[in-house]
Amino acid sequence: MELPRREKNDRFTPAGRYRELEREVRERACREDIPTLFIYAFDKRTSLGPFVIIEKLLIPGAPRAVASALYAAGFTKLRVVMQQWNPNIRPSRAKIEGRTPELLLVSSMQIHSAPAYDLIRDAWRLGEDRPLIIAGGAKAIYEPWDFFGLSEDGSVGADVVCTGEEYVLLELLDRVLEYKMPGEHLRQAFERARSEGALNGIPGLVFRPDPPVGRPEYLIDTGIQRLVQDLDELPLPFDAFALFEPPHRRETLSADAIPAEKMGEYARVVSVITTHGCKFHCPYCPIPGYNQFTFRRRSPERLVEEFRGVKERTGITNFFGTDDNFFNNRETVEEIFTAMARATFRNRPFRDEIHFATEATEFDVHKNLDLVPLAREGGLRSIWFGIEDLTADLIKKGQSPEKTKVVFSHLIRNGIAPMPMMMHHDKQPLWSWRGLHGLLNQVNFLFKTGAVTCQVTMLTPSVGSKGYEQPYQDGIVLKNAAGIPVEDFHYDGNHAIATGHPSPLRRQLNLIAAYLAFYNPINLLRSLPKLDPLWKERIVTQVWGMYGVAKSLWNTGTWLRQLASGPIEYHTAPLQPKFRLVPVEPALAKPLLNVLG
Repeated sequence: MELPRREKNDRFTPAGRYRELEREVRERACREDIPTLFIYAFDKRTSLGPFVIIEKLLIPGAPRAVASALYAAGFTKLRVVMQQWNPNIRPSRAKIEGRTPELLLVSSMQIHSAPAYDLIRDAWRLGEDRPLIIAGGAKAIYEPWDFFGLSEDGSVGADVVCTGEEYVLLELLDRVLEYKMPGEHLRQAFERARSEGALNGIPGLVFRPDPPVGRPEYLIDTGIQRLVQDLDELPLPFDAFALFEPPHRRETLSADAIPAEKMGEYARVVSVITTHGCKFHCPYCPIPGYNQFTFRRRSPERLVEEFRGVKERTGITNFFGTDDNFFNNRETVEEIFTAMARATFRNRPFRDEIHFATEATEFDVHKNLDLVPLAREGGLRSIWFGIEDLTADLIKKGQSPEKTKVVFSHLIRNGIAPMPMMMHHDKQPLWSWRGLHGLLNQVNFLFKTGAVTCQVTMLTPSVGSKGYEQPYQDGIVLKNAAGIPVEDFHYDGNHAIATGHPSPLRRQLNLIAAYLAFYNPINLLRSLPKLDPLWKERIVTQVWGMYGVAKSLWNTGTWLRQLASGPIEYHTAPLQPKFRLVPVEPALAKPLLNVLG
């Protein structure tokens, strides 16, 4: 269900507190010299869709943010591993400067949870020498209980789950280091701090109350995190780019990380935080609840410093803003792009040096069309639109075919690529004889209107959203297909796992048909004479899109056979927590107990 929120006057950390905490942790950590391993879990079974090529070229938000926070807080003996690059890494065989890591952090989205569990199980093979294990990421935020009870006897699991952002992680490490004695293993300090109740006052943690022996009777939940309001307090990522493990297929770590100046040879795109929050409250989206219905931002000066610094140190020029809705606030957009338009890199304007992409709603961009030229001067090259459904049969966010034409034409004239994201749902037919209700009708309309790319996903229950339970209560969420359980990786929007249609296979084939309708040799030929500012982008994305669709068809083969052969079994009720959560923060005890029933 949707996350509860803190009281309005208690949602943010005190101004400047993050940097104070960072200094406190650094003073303690620098004396300890703790080898630390951060692994970003990735399930290769989610390699579906036309953009599969980007998964190995993009530095996601979690590795960048957590590595920056840890390094700035004094955890300098740190190695960052992305399973997209290093699928076979095993914590039990990892050595950092000849030492076994004392601290292991595993970050995972819901769709990548299976390899995250495997990493934790592997770390337990070290026995008494195993590291302190902290789990985090989107999966941890919404379903922290799943990181416990990972063995037959229930003992194996994370030591603690961080259900918040960097501030919560630093608070946890600060408390553990406060309990750490000279020469003592970090995990022993954690166990003592936990047993004395020292972790109970840190909002944003879930952990078992007892030593990890057997199945836990319940888990302690310290409540919802406090958010850092001023995102400028967070550290810049410059040092983090010298911490990444080079790509390979070994189980062990390399002697050295990739030098920062060579990162551009491996990665092409860097995630960057600009704003957090969205004014819309779509039933399938967990973002507003996660942000406790607040809007946060970074200063234009800080963003310019990051863009310039990353390009100077790594040579990477492509940045993807992990915004929930960048055009959410006009004043913020105008200030940021004004600063970027004035900025230069080695005497050349950002317009020519920086390739910035972000996410926004069609409604908000339409309201601010006069800012489009300024945005292009600041380096904006593409906008990913959560249009979902042009006819608003699924959700109304101010989108319409007429607005689409106006917005796309303005963007194209200014050299900014429109990148619509659509969502196929049960009310939508594959094709309609009149209007734009059909999926293929909308895809063809978007191509003709000038969309450079098109992403189409299935409407899927999103954990943490207010509408998560309803599909389960309606009995339309697949539990098994051909006797094989539906797993977390199936919840990626690329698998037809939530449909009331009598044939889920038909819905899956609809998704494939939509991609084939957009990415195909005919549309490639149609793109050749379109000599507008985005001609090159159209040609490149058509070629890569066809490759991605072909690879997806191959990767989807097993799932298609499961749907075709059946039988199909459905859930009859929402999934329940694996373990009972017991809240310890008085201010949040009531709403959390309501969650537990």
